[in-house]
Amino acid sequence: MKSTDFTRSDRLSDQIRTELSSILVNQVKDPRLEGLTIIRVELSNDIKKAYVFFSSLNSFTKVDFEEIKVTLETAKGFIRSNLAKRLRIKRLPELNFQEDQSN
Repeated sequence: MKSTDFTRSDRLSDQIRTELSSILVNQVKDPRLEGLTIIRVELSNDIKKAYVFFSSLNSFTKVDFEEIKVTLETAKGFIRSNLAKRLRIKRLPELNFQEDQSN
């Protein structure tokens, strides 16, 4: 009997959030991303795009959200390749980084 509580995209977005957080903490060595928190990941209906919402409000340093976004865009290839190794899915969604506005 299938569980209807969570869809595949819900499970995948949670897994992407967990793995992204781990990659940013353990493998990306850029000090501008220190204290960054991945709040949530939303997938498009066709699972081709992943919208990654981040916040650095818990960081003790002064941060510029635009600088963080540029840094994430620069490291996107490295992050995607590490994410692909961890998830082992056929097609990894394209990552789009956005500041979390839910405060």
